[in-house]
Amino acid sequence: MQTTADSNAMSEIDAMRGPIAAVHTPFDASGRFDPGVIPGYAEHLLSSGIGAVYVCGSTGESLALTTAERRSILETWSDTAAGSMKIIAHVGSNALPEAEELARHADAVGVDAISAMNPTFGRARDVDALVGHHARIAAAGGGRPYLVYEIAAFGGVSFPASEVIESAVSRVPGFAGLKFTSSDPIQLQLAVALAEIHGLRIFFGSDENLLSGLAAGCVSAIGSTYGYAAEPAHAVFRAFAEGDLIAARTAQRRIARLVVPLLRHGVLRTGRALLETVGVPIGPPRSPETRLEPETLAAVLAEIAPLGVPGLTMGSDSMERRP
Repeated sequence: MQTTADSNAMSEIDAMRGPIAAVHTPFDASGRFDPGVIPGYAEHLLSSGIGAVYVCGSTGESLALTTAERRSILETWSDTAAGSMKIIAHVGSNALPEAEELARHADAVGVDAISAMNPTFGRARDVDALVGHHARIAAAGGGRPYLVYEIAAFGGVSFPASEVIESAVSRVPGFAGLKFTSSDPIQLQLAVALAEIHGLRIFFGSDENLLSGLAAGCVSAIGSTYGYAAEPAHAVFRAFAEGDLIAARTAQRRIARLVVPLLRHGVLRTGRALLETVGVPIGPPRSPETRLEPETLAAVLAEIAPLGVPGLTMGSDSMERRP
């Protein structure tokens, strides 16, 4: 028996094409969730051509948030952006009851899709156990389109994506595909092939390898850099669609060069600093992570300035206002 999302639900998924922003969670100076930032954040994304968001994922620091905070964050995004943006709610948690509660809440809010990463504690020993875990979360989500978030670097366990898909198709209610954040090109190709057979979607999750995801057959990508540097990602998608591989490679190399200092100084805190540079007052990351030092941000901006990414310059007003 196939339990994948129905045709109406999959039409919502199919509408999510191009870059999708994995959004950061705004905090005030005391480390509390700051809902007042989200309307301006959404406006910034829309003006950058971003039409969908992935809320409370790893970029959103979900595992450092309380359940109440995650509910409030999703409600704020829904109140702000529902109707103008598609919303994917990440509900994954090390505690299955919490993930189920968050899935029920996401369903009640009316999000377009639900997603969950693999647990990082009490790890599944085989594909059967892992898919059973996701099946329970998806069932709590009322059958809304469900994406398994494959990210071995966070999940601590990774099984072949092709095996996960083959099992999930018949067991996970509303199964719609994967958020694939992996460096395994073979599994990417196998996952896309299976997705095409079963009418699913693979959302590519490696910004620095976006072009390889498109070449494998992905038509959507979820990433953190798309929140503050959407222009080169749009350029990759556009050039690839036009068959201009030289332009696509050129744009992809700009993203790769942008990611280099993020990896050097910390993806989370450097990304938040760059988001502030383009005018979104996202605030500091949650403890124990720390805000990027002003001198380090200046060095990062000097390094990426030749890439010509709109808003990421040394002289921006937002950088000068940054505490």
